[in-house]
Amino acid sequence: MTEVATAPGQVAAGAPTTEEEARELATQWANEQAARLTERVRSYQAQKNGQANGHLAPRIGAPTTYEPTGVPYVAFDVTATSPIQFIGQPPYLPSKIIAAGNFAYLVAYIFANPVVDQPAGWAVPANVQLGGLPWRMTLDQSNLTTGGNLPTQVQSGVFPGPAPAFTPVFFLLPTTGPAPGGNPWLIEANLTVYVDVPGKPYAAFGTKFIDLDNDPGVPFFPPVTAGWRYELPNRYLIYNS
Repeated sequence: MTEVATAPGQVAAGAPTTEEEARELATQWANEQAARLTERVRSYQAQKNGQANGHLAPRIGAPTTYEPTGVPYVAFDVTATSPIQFIGQPPYLPSKIIAAGNFAYLVAYIFANPVVDQPAGWAVPANVQLGGLPWRMTLDQSNLTTGGNLPTQVQSGVFPGPAPAFTPVFFLLPTTGPAPGGNPWLIEANLTVYVDVPGKPYAAFGTKFIDLDNDPGVPFFPPVTAGWRYELPNRYLIYNS
């Protein structure tokens, strides 16, 4: 549950006027978030190097690899944000409720584990093994209001060597929305990513996302702050203003 944070006139006043402007803001924001996430991984590495044992907890990502040792190690994963509109100045406004026609992005992150974990069988970390390999990501979206599907969007690229811990990927969301007077559209977004090389066992789908909205709560239900959401669908609403 969420709420419209601003009136339509306020949104229009601060909205990017071109797709290029919106993408530039999305790229800057996504790279800053990737740097923060990478710093968390580096902090974990520093802690782990001071321990005799220890492995990335399975909760950090999925799918979890247990072969060949049975020890959990998250080699490859994908996560995303809830939709974000780059309106006004940072921190940007909540964006799960979108006025039809406004620019909105879903920012995804490919995770390539940079941690060496010999007990788990990863003497060469996943990000080194992934260096130079091509990847392909799909965004599949269902319109829960109409029962139809939006066109699948595809992004692809090649990891540098070694691969970054977090690679941002951008999807401009189609926000044409319902016809005037029609019901708002509730959209569910799902992500998949894989390494586009036969015999390379790297594939993942999104099981969590970073919710950028604060839920103010209602009577009998406490507020929920922005943050990670696990095993929940990534949904947003498009309304005709």
